[in-house]
Amino acid sequence: MPEANDKLAEDFDDAIEQWRQKHHLRDDEPLLLCLELFRIHQNHWDAIRRQELPAFSEFRDSLLQLHQQASTIQRHESDLLAELRRYPKPSRFVVPTLAGLLLTALFSALTGVLIGKFLL
Repeated sequence: MPEANDKLAEDFDDAIEQWRQKHHLRDDEPLLLCLELFRIHQNHWDAIRRQELPAFSEFRDSLLQLHQQASTIQRHESDLLAELRRYPKPSRFVVPTLAGLLLTALFSALTGVLIGKFLL
């Protein structure tokens, strides 16, 4: 990649030199100084961009790993759903029996009596 950038920089220098000669500009022309300032700015931002952005190959490898992990998760999810479907669904509400209600009432009353007798 640096070779391509060097080639582009050389092409840019050649184009500026041809343009300068065509319009008979001096070396200390303010416009050429602005172009030099632009080049400094561009080199600075190119260096920052190279530091922050991953290379395409790294990005591609990350996407491939993500795809593999997503496939694994989908496979496990399918296995889990198949296993859950094997079992019958429980009913939502279990109706209490009369015996269960009577025992609950009896134990509640007995607990209240014992609390009142020993703690009060």
